[in-house]
Amino acid sequence: MRVHYLAMTTDTLCSHAFEKPLNLLENERQAMEWQRTIKAIALLTPLVKQFTWIIPAALKLPLLPLQLVVPDLARIVVLHRDMHKQAETAISNHSSRTLDGLQNQKPGFKPSSAQSSNIFQNILSSDSLSIEEKRRNRIAQDGFVVLAAGGETTGRVLTNATYHLLANKETALQRLKGELASVMPDPNMRADIKTLERLPWLTAIIKESLRITALITSRLPLVSPNEPLQYQQWTIPAGVPVGMTLRNILLDPNFFSKPLEFHPERWLSSNPELDYISRAYLPFGRGSRMCIGINLALAELYITLAYVFRRFDLELYDTIRERDIDSVRDCFIGESAPDSRGVRVAFAIDRSKT
Repeated sequence: MRVHYLAMTTDTLCSHAFEKPLNLLENERQAMEWQRTIKAIALLTPLVKQFTWIIPAALKLPLLPLQLVVPDLARIVVLHRDMHKQAETAISNHSSRTLDGLQNQKPGFKPSSAQSSNIFQNILSSDSLSIEEKRRNRIAQDGFVVLAAGGETTGRVLTNATYHLLANKETALQRLKGELASVMPDPNMRADIKTLERLPWLTAIIKESLRITALITSRLPLVSPNEPLQYQQWTIPAGVPVGMTLRNILLDPNFFSKPLEFHPERWLSSNPELDYISRAYLPFGRGSRMCIGINLALAELYITLAYVFRRFDLELYDTIRERDIDSVRDCFIGESAPDSRGVRVAFAIDRSKT
């Protein structure tokens, strides 16, 4: 399921943020290859964080020897180079359009929204960003981060949600199916996002899936460059990195009873501790540096879970939580055991009809 969900979330992201589609849902082999690329990024992240020269050095090497010697690193290099090409094309197109606009200048000329439909053009068209932030290497890195992070994170939450629903059919899945049937009487009909967002049990499942997945395992540091920070009686000098690990908060037993168990009901309005536990609910971070993709991610979660579980009857196949779900490696995001084969499912059979 992880490969299929990753393909869907990546294709969705590309349709909104990039001009070049990957079309992973139409090509299973390419989807498998993309999943290997994303896995390579995760596995190499701890090393690259300590030795920051690795990627810049690899980008200068011929690709073929790199593919033979360090194939995981070669996958990352290919993605980096593709982002650089897209960034270079975007800069060229933006410059041409700006020149055309100036030559035929009218009062208040600005590129149209159609001309700023992807992440690169939006950055280049922004009046609030400096020239330094619009250089090729900078925007190519922005594209790399958005593409690598935007699909994998939501895909992983969908995978884990699928596992927990199928592992808790009696307590979670049947209630979800009943709720979905109330707004989608025909399994093949569509429901708009606002309707789905009003479903309390689906919303609770999404919030609990985000919480229990607790995907970001690395500390997220921020720096106040010019001013000291005050926290209670402590003064933190300017320039000192400050960070927290979201996973530790989302799985904190001081906020969440039985934090490693899947209990969507904790997010219902009937829970007297709802306000208290909501203080520790930060799967997307908090403040001005929180995840910019939160709205897209939530829309994907609502729509995908609603359609999958309204239309299909699934059951787990050879899936073990300790091997295939639980995070046992810190690769910036949590990774399951090396021998995991992922969450696998089969179509359920109604034996009463056989």
